[in-house]
Amino acid sequence: MSPSRTAHLPLFVFLLMFFSSGLLEASERGEIRFIRHLMEQQFWGDALFAIEKFENEHHQHLERETQLRDSLHFWAGWSAYNRMMLPDAIGRFQKISETHPGYLQAAFYTFYLRTYEASVHGDQKELLASKEELKLTGFSREIHSELQSFQLAGMNLLLRDFDGFEYHSGAFTGNFFAMAHEQDHLGDYARELKKADGKSPFAAALMSAAIPGSGKIYAGRHGAGISSFLQVAVFGGIFAESLIRAGPGHPRTWATGSAFGLFYVSNIWGSAIAVRITQEEIYEEVDQRILFDLHIPLRSVFR
Repeated sequence: MSPSRTAHLPLFVFLLMFFSSGLLEASERGEIRFIRHLMEQQFWGDALFAIEKFENEHHQHLERETQLRDSLHFWAGWSAYNRMMLPDAIGRFQKISETHPGYLQAAFYTFYLRTYEASVHGDQKELLASKEELKLTGFSREIHSELQSFQLAGMNLLLRDFDGFEYHSGAFTGNFFAMAHEQDHLGDYARELKKADGKSPFAAALMSAAIPGSGKIYAGRHGAGISSFLQVAVFGGIFAESLIRAGPGHPRTWATGSAFGLFYVSNIWGSAIAVRITQEEIYEEVDQRILFDLHIPLRSVFR
């Protein structure tokens, strides 16, 4: 090779690397624009596929580009959330570093999604752990601190920790329209849960032993209470009539007496069960409303 050609070789290699790098960067920018377009059009499944493809093809570059890596985690988490792939959304949001602009939004959504998942699956241990982690998280802006108190108050209601609810709801100022209505709703839910929690199956059984059906009315099942009263009254009347006319030893008296006793005891037992069933129904309904209201301010605060 001639000396002149040898002298130009480093320049040629440099130019090749420069233009190759430029083409790669242009390709990356095009892919990112495409991902953002998919998200703007709310094509969440396609966006997830494009993000995962980009990460696989450029994983070495992403190891150096923290901001871009965090953005991809945020977009993937948001796409997974909108597709109700909640564990995947949680996993993505938790990977975002505190320096990323979407960190606060990701953090609050993570706590909410963990709360939702734990509540739906009845995982009290996970719900308690999520609550304790949120308590230890500090926020500089007032609106975020109040949102933190709001979320903690809701978590305590889901845990039936009324003292904890009173403590955190005491920090509500009502100054933020994004959550003012939902804060009032939590107060209503607390009163509803306390009322249901105060009903006693034993008290319902005693009431129905004294006045058939009254325990079911106490439980909130008025129709069932009236029906139980009429059933016991009818069979009690038939038994009394048989006892008077046929005497205590007559087979008809034994038969009507057994039927009366069965309905009377069933009325007592059913009243105790009715309290438990009604409580569970109220708990489930109110829990769904709590989870719904905990979600609304997130959309408003992080638009």
